[in-house]
Amino acid sequence: MKSLNLGAGNRIDPQAVNHDLTKHRPEIAVAWDLNVFPWPWQADEFDVINAWAVLEHLSADRLAIFNELWRILKPGGLLALKLPAWNSERAHEDLTHYWYVTPRSLDSLDPRTELGKAHFFYTSRKWQIVKVKWTSAGKSSLYFRLQKVVNG
Repeated sequence: MKSLNLGAGNRIDPQAVNHDLTKHRPEIAVAWDLNVFPWPWQADEFDVINAWAVLEHLSADRLAIFNELWRILKPGGLLALKLPAWNSERAHEDLTHYWYVTPRSLDSLDPRTELGKAHFFYTSRKWQIVKVKWTSAGKSSLYFRLQKVVNG
């Protein structure tokens, strides 16, 4: 099983391909600005992608980001995200954050949801939301687990 650790920072996963904006540690295998498309990975390359506290730092269009995540993830692969909650003072204090989320922010990507049905034309690349969870401490972040859907 091949996994990608996006925006690794100092959270190095020895079992994954570790990515960050710069090669600030020897374990960073790929240094790349995620605002630049296409990303340097092949289509359907990863079984799992972890993006913990990284996507909110991107100024690129959010649909373009999720389309690129979909492209590099294998069919049925899992995407695990940690994103800042809209109602968190701490999330708003970070000047490098471009966006925040609610528990339903990603619903437009899932054709099973009300927003996914209404916004089916946003993208042909579909996801299934498997789980949404608040952090236990202060509800400052939301954790999402999504699965790539090929024929959705």
